[in-house]
Amino acid sequence: MALFGRYSRTRGDETHIDVTDVRQARWGRHAFWVLVASTTLAVAALFGSWMFRAGDLSAADASSTPTAAEAQAAGAPVR
Repeated sequence: MALFGRYSRTRGDETHIDVTDVRQARWGRHAFWVLVASTTLAVAALFGSWMFRAGDLSAADASSTPTAAEAQAAGAPVR
């Protein structure tokens, strides 16, 4: 086994690898590209959902702004 060659011990037909060495993962190119692709897809999904609802968000901003009469009734200074 070239992958674990320096960590393994061979006893007869069996190869024994220390528990600590088995638990330590190796970073490979495939893991890097899976992380890059999943992060890119997550960003694209969030941006797409934001763009899909952008009109609703701007309508909420316009409807939540009080009129001058409402602001004056609440005691806000008039400009």
